[in-house]
Amino acid sequence: MLEVQPGLYLGGVAAVAEPDHLREAGITAVLTVDSEEPSFKAGPGVEGLWRLFVPALDKPETDLLSHLDRVLLCHPGCSVVA
Repeated sequence: MLEVQPGLYLGGVAAVAEPDHLREAGITAVLTVDSEEPSFKAGPGVEGLWRLFVPALDKPETDLLSHLDRVLLCHPGCSVVA
């Protein structure tokens, strides 16, 4: 994970594979933009973790703006985009 500004992280699918690491970094919300929803391992690191999945393909014609309202309503804390 890369902290792009205080409290905002950017990471790949591997970042959500270890929810305990998310908690250690103080992350309370995860926004995933991908073609497949990640599977979170069950355990104490996942409890209370706010998650939002936006299905999207990595193609120039993908319409991400149509999801903007949902994403802006996202938890106002730290996030990871995977």
